[in-house]
Amino acid sequence: MTAKLVLRDKEYEVKPGMTLLDALKKSNIVPESVIATRNGEMITDDEVLRSGDVVKLIAVISGGSK
Repeated sequence: MTAKLVLRDKEYEVKPGMTLLDALKKSNIVPESVIATRNGEMITDDEVLRSGDVVKLIAVISGGSK
């Protein structure tokens, strides 16, 4: 079984046992551009993904006013 990263309407399957940071890089997702949640709770880049995990990624919009 795999773990999944879900960003908007795209799903990325990744191997369990890798960290969230490694999974994001492997999926060509810029780690600083998303917030990751699993079961409604925010998780950090060093979290190890387990088989069957579904990690929802929320795009972070950055920018500011001058």
